[in-house]
Amino acid sequence: MKDESRRIRVYSMPQEMPCGPASSCCGPIGPTEEEIAQLRSALEQILPGIQVEVINIRQEKLRVQRDVAVLKVLQMIGPMALPVVAVNGEVVSIGPTEPDQLGPLLRAKFPSAR
Repeated sequence: MKDESRRIRVYSMPQEMPCGPASSCCGPIGPTEEEIAQLRSALEQILPGIQVEVINIRQEKLRVQRDVAVLKVLQMIGPMALPVVAVNGEVVSIGPTEPDQLGPLLRAKFPSAR
């Protein structure tokens, strides 16, 4: 079994255009694949030795025991909350965030990884 206490989960979904690609009523929802890959890479560099797992909420069913806090955020805010970053079932960040802003929050969760 993998050590859950040494893992960051990034919940996301493929970017969508809810009103259609040619519509001007609203913009895209969710980060691009490139943005998620960059976030993952940056988090792995900020916290070496900590696994960063990206969960596509459109492909993987969220589990109540593991993902209850994320499910609550998605229920209250919807997909505009993505990406959601969580550690040990606790939501650390909601929405697009720069890795350098996330660094101090995540380092506090992993004091031995400094």
